[in-house]
Amino acid sequence: MIQGIIFHILGGKVKSRVNLVTLNNLSKETVLQLAKTSSVELLEETKSLHDILLSCKNISTLLHILDKNSWIDLELNGYIVKYKTRDELCDNLPYYRKTSWKFYDLYGNVITLPPDIMDLFGKSTIYHSVNELENKDQLMIENKFLEKFNKFISEHGMDYASKNVRIHEARISKKEITTVLAGIKDRTQEFLDTVISLLESD
Repeated sequence: MIQGIIFHILGGKVKSRVNLVTLNNLSKETVLQLAKTSSVELLEETKSLHDILLSCKNISTLLHILDKNSWIDLELNGYIVKYKTRDELCDNLPYYRKTSWKFYDLYGNVITLPPDIMDLFGKSTIYHSVNELENKDQLMIENKFLEKFNKFISEHGMDYASKNVRIHEARISKKEITTVLAGIKDRTQEFLDTVISLLESD
């Protein structure tokens, strides 16, 4: 029997510590091979990121560390499952899920906001599941996440016209979606690299 390693990713950095989980040599080899295969599939993009994350979840289950890697389920199911408001999303989304966005009115016209207001609004909150991200050319952010924006505009607009602007929806471009997917891929690779390194060195 060998002593297993429990680890988790916290704040973008990998932390590790010893736990009482034990694996026999056969189980260790099974997990190690699964991690190596998944790493190759991720690098060569022969499988979807969604399927590779399912493998990461399986690895975490086998190592009894799924509770320490809740980010895997959040990426698979979407962060909106756990965080219901924009404030919660802003506080808990990983950095790579915060991107630029464009605002539109009810008629589909682009709303151009002053740079200072855009700075106040901050980055978009991409809460969608990885499967949705992989299969969309564009994302829509629901109106309920924009209510605070409209309230701020009505209270702080510079003139009558600007105070009466209403954001109906926000859209995320394919380019921004690709950036988010790259962030998820990097985090997944870090997870797999850590699994492989710890199991090989044990």
